Amino acid sequence: MEYIGIVGSGENKFTECTKEKAVELIYEILSDNDICLISGRSPVGGIDIWAENIADEIKIPKIIYAPKVFQWNPYGQYGYKQRNIDIAKKSNILHCIVPRVYPLNYLGMRFNYCYHHGTNDHIKSGGCWTLKQALLYGNKTVLHIIND
Repeated sequence: MEYIGIVGSGENKFTECTKEKAVELIYEILSDNDICLISGRSPVGGIDIWAENIADEIKIPKIIYAPKVFQWNPYGQYGYKQRNIDIAKKSNILHCIVPRVYPLNYLGMRFNYCYHHGTNDHIKSGGCWTLKQALLYGNKTVLHIIND
């Protein structure tokens, strides 16, 4: 069995168009036989939740590393950092799906570039940090940038 990680941006960073393209891509990624989804159940929705729902729909197994505390690295507790490390370690191939630009109506914090990759060809995502961790563990990675 191959462990396929899927991470990426939260729902509010997608337009209807980029969401539709991201969901189509998730179906494509999860269409192989004998795979298990690895993801992180982000509390802001988006890629993690869409991947989890699609895995349920097409009846493939999944391992979900849900944070217990919604903080980066809470002392002695399971937060985002440890969750992302677990996803990076477990995934034979880790896919990170991010939009190229923020939606016009996006009200959250904006960054001029993805400081994880040192580029402005896509928005910053915690999924990009996880992708870099997967590389450190010797796992394959794919960055998918979704255009409008």
